[in-house]
Amino acid sequence: MDRVFAALTVSRPYLKPVPGTVPLTTLAAVLPPLIYYLALILLPPFPGQRNQQLISITRSVLAFVAGLLFFQLPLKYHVPFSVGLTYQLALVGLYGGCRVLDAFFISPYLFGHIPRRVKYHQEPHLESPGILHNRALSHSYFNLHFLQPREAAVIETAITDEGLPESWKDRASWALELELAMRGAGFTWTSADVRHTKKTWTPTAWDRVHSILLHVLPTLIISLTIIRHIYFCELQTKGGLSLPFDKLSYSKQVLLTAALGGFLMTAFSLGHSMFAIILAPLKPHPLSYFPPLYTTRVWDLTSVRSFWSYGWHRLFSRLFLVYGVWPGEWIERKVTGKSPDQPADIGKVLGGFVSSAFVHSFAAYTVVGGIVRDALGEAEFFAGCGIAVIVEEAVKRLVLSFRRRNRQLSGNFNTVGLEEWYDGIIGRIWWVSVLLYNGRHFARGWVKAGLVREMAGG
Repeated sequence: MDRVFAALTVSRPYLKPVPGTVPLTTLAAVLPPLIYYLALILLPPFPGQRNQQLISITRSVLAFVAGLLFFQLPLKYHVPFSVGLTYQLALVGLYGGCRVLDAFFISPYLFGHIPRRVKYHQEPHLESPGILHNRALSHSYFNLHFLQPREAAVIETAITDEGLPESWKDRASWALELELAMRGAGFTWTSADVRHTKKTWTPTAWDRVHSILLHVLPTLIISLTIIRHIYFCELQTKGGLSLPFDKLSYSKQVLLTAALGGFLMTAFSLGHSMFAIILAPLKPHPLSYFPPLYTTRVWDLTSVRSFWSYGWHRLFSRLFLVYGVWPGEWIERKVTGKSPDQPADIGKVLGGFVSSAFVHSFAAYTVVGGIVRDALGEAEFFAGCGIAVIVEEAVKRLVLSFRRRNRQLSGNFNTVGLEEWYDGIIGRIWWVSVLLYNGRHFARGWVKAGLVREMAGG
């Protein structure tokens, strides 16, 4: 395998890795997840007291080494033949290191929690003749991005394993399932709203093939066509150099931003669906469990918050929860004196977006030559989205309060149905405008890093 890497060490001329990093080797790529996997096998408690101390020390050493190797991946290595893979390497390294820290130190020692399997059993609805399904059930998952159900909704029952794996065979399977469950789906080790829906329809392999052919690939091709057109017609000079993003007209900046967003959304959907199709024959094994990435169609979203809650993939939900949301809530409660049972929504929102800003800016840092100021586009984007969520929630409360007061002044004390028909229209214009305007910071960074050039085939 090292020969394969060696054959691909011809660097992209526009790749700007962190100074001092070297081309990624097979060993450096394989060791972190392998050692992490071995440590996971030892994570569930062993029955009895024999060799407990030795097992604990071995597990902790393996976890420490795995975390260290993950964290050093983007600081020590780069992928010479791809800007995109170097960017992804940074995400993998940071995500993997944070996951190891969470699994072996934060969750067990601070919360006394080791993830348990959650098994989902699905049965068809039984209905009497002439009685139609409830609309929400019969259209379960109908509003998914690019997916249309071909089966009726089901009754889904989630059963959490009472115990943890004991045999070596079960431990090996449990560890593999947990390591591959990026969102934590299928385990108790996840945010409660990772799927963010109670809809129970699960796409079949054919549903996913249908969505890929009729929705995902056409959108992906259109997005890439726009990216290529803007790059070669507007950003590439006759000498083959790339112009800055700000040389584009405002309309072209917005168009490129939208195309990059469409590409990312469909690329995530394509990769997720392909893995789901490949592993579908393993059903009912947990490795075949792939709940859809998206739970609401783009045109049904009415706020910035709803986009990030229902319209995006949430692959990093656990990372942002542990390292962003919880610290943010804790800080807000400390500052305001709120009790633990009181909501800390501002801290929750800002904590989540700050952690996301750091993760993505760090990835950008690894492909802009280690220059911090050139990697801040992602941070500006997520900071802007976080502020937008807080603003829209404040405006929403003020508007509803105003409508409630006016209704009461007219003698109507009914507080139900305060929404107006035009709220959804305003909400859609608002969230699209926020993402396209702020997304320009993201696009600017991707142009500067050479990611847009690579995507365009330049």
